[in-house]
Amino acid sequence: MSSHHSVISPARGALNPILSDDPVIELEGQTTAVFYTPAAQRIAGHMELIVAAAAGLLLLAAWILSLSGGPEALEWLFTLLAFAVAGIPAIESVWEKICRLRIDIDLLMVLGAGLAAYIGRPFEGALLLFLFALSGGLESFALRRTQRAIVALRELAPKEATVLDGGTAVRVHLRHVPVGARILVRPGEKVPLDGVVLEGSSSVDESAITGESIPRDRSVGDVVLAGTQNLNGRLEVQVTKQASDTTLARIIELVTKARHNPARTQRLVDRIGPAYSVGVIVLSITVGFVAWAVEIPGNEAVRRAIAVLIVASPCALIIATPVAYLASIAAAARNGVLIKGGAHLETLARAAAFVFDKTGTLTTGRIRLTDVDAPKGMDESETLRLAGAIEAPNTHPLAHAVTRAVEARGLVIPAVAEYANIPGEGAKALVNGRSVWVGRPEHAHKYQTSPANDNVGGRTERLRDQGKTVSALVADDEVALLGFEDTLREQTRACLQQLRRQGIRRVAMLTGDHELVARRISRELELDGYLADLSPEDKLTAVERLREQLGAVVLVGDGINDAPALVHADVGIAMGGTGSDVALEAADIVLMKDRIDAVAQLHKQALRTARVVRQNVTFALAVIGVLSVFAALGEVPLPLAVVGHEGSTVLVAVNALRLLRWQ
Repeated sequence: MSSHHSVISPARGALNPILSDDPVIELEGQTTAVFYTPAAQRIAGHMELIVAAAAGLLLLAAWILSLSGGPEALEWLFTLLAFAVAGIPAIESVWEKICRLRIDIDLLMVLGAGLAAYIGRPFEGALLLFLFALSGGLESFALRRTQRAIVALRELAPKEATVLDGGTAVRVHLRHVPVGARILVRPGEKVPLDGVVLEGSSSVDESAITGESIPRDRSVGDVVLAGTQNLNGRLEVQVTKQASDTTLARIIELVTKARHNPARTQRLVDRIGPAYSVGVIVLSITVGFVAWAVEIPGNEAVRRAIAVLIVASPCALIIATPVAYLASIAAAARNGVLIKGGAHLETLARAAAFVFDKTGTLTTGRIRLTDVDAPKGMDESETLRLAGAIEAPNTHPLAHAVTRAVEARGLVIPAVAEYANIPGEGAKALVNGRSVWVGRPEHAHKYQTSPANDNVGGRTERLRDQGKTVSALVADDEVALLGFEDTLREQTRACLQQLRRQGIRRVAMLTGDHELVARRISRELELDGYLADLSPEDKLTAVERLREQLGAVVLVGDGINDAPALVHADVGIAMGGTGSDVALEAADIVLMKDRIDAVAQLHKQALRTARVVRQNVTFALAVIGVLSVFAALGEVPLPLAVVGHEGSTVLVAVNALRLLRWQ
């Protein structure tokens, strides 16, 4: 009888994230199995966390029994089961490292757990193994977030394009669309491939790729990018890049490369681990041999060696350091900040520069009408009523801003007749018998029946020089101008000021938006610098340059265009409320409450965590050093060695738990 397995092992090798639909997960260059069912995938992806949770529950049951005076046999059973559940994977991991001639603190942790059981303290040993399993599970979980980020990126572009072949529209998979093909993009559809507009005009929402908050008009000769949204016009586009070479594919490639080559710092314990582990093992063996050589009885020599190994085992370092990070992570989560690992907090504490995206991060991402430049023949309210009448049917962000302004003033919108949308120019209609047009100022002269000396160009430039987007309204040859801007978040200024007080040397802005808009925001916030009109790759390059100049760089963003830089930054922070799925998955930290002032609070918590970790490491090393000397001299009995060892662990853990309070 043939056996059926629930796992398929795919061939190893590079995957095309655009064209591949298989649920393959790659971690550090290794391809895991592909499961038939989503449930099986989820279970396999979280197996280490499941093992840790099982061991933790068994330990909790044993602890409750010990407090309540329950059956001692049952307490021992739960403890031994926890030891086995967490210990078997740990022992396997350590054995694999030994086979590769690698020795680190993990080996001492396993030896310490075994010796704790040997001298009658199996609960403490099982606790060490539980924390070891929990730490490994959290690290694997963080790595698997990458696959979800890439899946979200891949879903931005449709899988098929409408190819025009001799007047016939045919749906073709992206991988089969050649460069030079003519494709059709209807209103409301996403652009499937990079290309140049051959026919038609429309407004295209490019925020997913460039980060610009206001849609751009695209007509014949203009470039359109895969993953952007065609809003209101029919476009015929000539393909200039294959699916694997588009700007969107490049973003995916950057995210993948950056995640597999992370700029992560390691905790002090990890850095000294191999040398420390070898040193402790050599020291304990040496103590035993020296004691035996000076004619100390064999049992006593072995006891001294075991005592040195116990007191020198870095359980306080192993436990207290992750407990500090986990306490901060828990406190942050209660306050709407999700941190994907303690290493990000450690890096955040030593950050030298904070870099912010503009749209949706420093600003709300919601366009607001700020200026109504009405001519002498029209007052402001009349201008708004006419603009509201034309913009009411539109879905453009500027139209929504006009509608909100009209509603806020309680104005009544007049009736509209003969409404017509003019792609690339605007919209016109009869409003109470008057011919009214709204659109780009450059086209205003086309809708004036007679020339007028209204200085539309100069008035427009004055508004644009302030970093504002401008629309024009023509009614009875009179031209009014409407100015729009993306508004700052209420907490932005206070956040940046607090970061500076906390020692951040440079606060800058990177944006895909226009230079004039970026200049206005930078001036208002008194930033140390800014770069505008950036592509996703430009942002990544800017982050690298800042790192070379200053040190660790933190990037705060929200858009798909921020994803490569978020991954490549030393710490990437995403705005959870307005952020794209890709940004949320690519980032190391997510602000779920969508309040930018949480960035400064998070930095403060990271500084507190770093101080506590330094205190813990210093204290633990001091205890290890003192007890090791006395243990080698035979002045520390095994019970006292355990008390000193476990007592120091408890003290540093209690110190770390102070971080549960979010300041």
